[in-house]
Amino acid sequence: MDRVGRGRPEFHTYTRLYADRRPWRRGCADALLRAVADETLVEVFFTDTELRRIHAPYDGGADVIATSPEERSRLRAGHTDWLPRNAAGL
Repeated sequence: MDRVGRGRPEFHTYTRLYADRRPWRRGCADALLRAVADETLVEVFFTDTELRRIHAPYDGGADVIATSPEERSRLRAGHTDWLPRNAAGL
């Protein structure tokens, strides 16, 4: 048995993965986002085609990974109504 848990069932996990590539159109992900909000679907990620940006919605909001601090600041400034009201913005 090595350090990463091979041979140790308590470290094994299984998952299903579905990937789809689609042109972005307004509303094209609405049904998927509704399923996430209703907790009928979890662990959903949206990315750009180069996998540099990630949007990970969940039932109470979303996490966003941007390509740079500047891009993060632009996103934050452009979507202030999406941010939590607490002082940390988390």
